[in-house]
Amino acid sequence: MELSPKELENLNNYIKMLINYPINLTSYKDEKKAFENLILDSLIPVMKDERFLNSQNVVDVGTGGGIPGIVWAICFPNKKFYLVDSTRKKIQAVRLFIKKLNLKNVEVFDERVEVFAKKYKEFFDYATCKALSRSDIALEYLSPLVKIGGTIALFKGPSYFSEEIIYVERVEKILKVKKEYEIEYEVGNGEIKKRYLVIFKKVGKIPQKFPREIGFAKKYPLGESTND
Repeated sequence: MELSPKELENLNNYIKMLINYPINLTSYKDEKKAFENLILDSLIPVMKDERFLNSQNVVDVGTGGGIPGIVWAICFPNKKFYLVDSTRKKIQAVRLFIKKLNLKNVEVFDERVEVFAKKYKEFFDYATCKALSRSDIALEYLSPLVKIGGTIALFKGPSYFSEEIIYVERVEKILKVKKEYEIEYEVGNGEIKKRYLVIFKKVGKIPQKFPREIGFAKKYPLGESTND
């Protein structure tokens, strides 16, 4: 994967701002480790994903300090990115980073995804969330946002296959999504970590009851019920 000098400069500046921000936005405090585990982890799989490369409007839910949304916005200036998080202090940080990096292809939203989804229902080509919640819960957050034929991408570790796939299989039908493929990749220098970007396609119009009320996706997960 090749980055232009300007992209590399912006990514390094972003990492410095992220790890030195007054409130804790990441557990990584070493620039090199942060670059490997945040920047490269965000970029490597989507560079292989034709669905991402062909998408125009992309949403990152639970963006935190801007991962992966700001990383993608730096490297894909011709796409439009929407970053959503309900924690105001995190969104304030993201707005500052965007201003400092002079990014013009990003919009930021300080609100719950359930509220945001009512305004942007089935609008996006591509939706993701990173380390936000279990896969069935993440799919419930993201499916209302994605247009029919669009894509949901979940960043996962190897435990996805042993611990989460059963929940996914229970919710695919009701959430109108279908798993298409996984992109396997590795990050780390010395301590190699195997990772997966799990790709789902939105295959139909989601039932009118979605998004459910605030907090319901996590409090009453669809993946734990076979009757919903």
